[in-house]
Amino acid sequence: MLQINKNSLSFVLLFLLGLIWGSSFLFIKFTVLSLKPFSAVLLRMGVATLCLFIYLKIKKITLPKKRSDIINYFSIAVLGNVLPFVLVSWAEISINTNITGIIMGLMPITTVFLAYFFVKEEKINIYNFLGIFLGFCGLFFLLDIIKNNNTNFLSEIAVVIATISFAVATIYARKIPNFNPLFVLTGSTYFAFFILIPFVIFFEDPLNITATSQSIIFGIILGILNTAIGGLIFFKLIKLSGAAFTSTVNFITPFVAVLWGYIFLNEYLNLNQIIGFIFILTGIYLVKKSTSSKNI
Repeated sequence: MLQINKNSLSFVLLFLLGLIWGSSFLFIKFTVLSLKPFSAVLLRMGVATLCLFIYLKIKKITLPKKRSDIINYFSIAVLGNVLPFVLVSWAEISINTNITGIIMGLMPITTVFLAYFFVKEEKINIYNFLGIFLGFCGLFFLLDIIKNNNTNFLSEIAVVIATISFAVATIYARKIPNFNPLFVLTGSTYFAFFILIPFVIFFEDPLNITATSQSIIFGIILGILNTAIGGLIFFKLIKLSGAAFTSTVNFITPFVAVLWGYIFLNEYLNLNQIIGFIFILTGIYLVKKSTSSKNI
């Protein structure tokens, strides 16, 4: 049977997650063309909830429901699902997917900063400091893709807040003792779905929603691939390699967003973008070097 060591598995999962989440910005863009933000996220979370519910039934797994479990599910649902997904969906109505992907690259800085104060085994050292620095150098080169004049300050601030919220959720998940990735993902997804229902009812008049088949299809894809499958990989990575390393997936996602633009929207990759990706890969390596010596 083929064996894979911990470090290799971490990199495989990281790049797989980057590929999946890098596609999110494109999928969200198509989803919000005819669905309002709360409704778009509700569809996404509803599909993910159904997928995870069926999976647990097939595997005959019972979701823990102790008080501490409920608190954890609710907290991750708000910080890691509802708030960031709604903010990004709202932002992408007025800004393009590349800008969103680049701003989301701010998350590793926030995560490492918070980990320094709240996760004693994840301190800022020379390797992850240089890794984050090189990652942002990569993002600087990737900024070359911003060529439109439709910059919306409030939308960009919304994405920044989304990155902070997601970083807090990452740190919170890292501090859950002996947490099970499947349980945390499933419980938080369930809660996110039910939390969103009253917001859709009160703010978006669901009885008069006229969604196109395209928006619905991409909403379903977001639920299955980007939320259910991607979320499980995300929590598995946190447990395997820590919050700081996992957060570097946000260095990969801007490049994937550019790549999808090239494949599906006939956009091109220039030299600056290629140089940016090289910086990003180097940054990921340095951050991983700083975490590989820790017992997690």
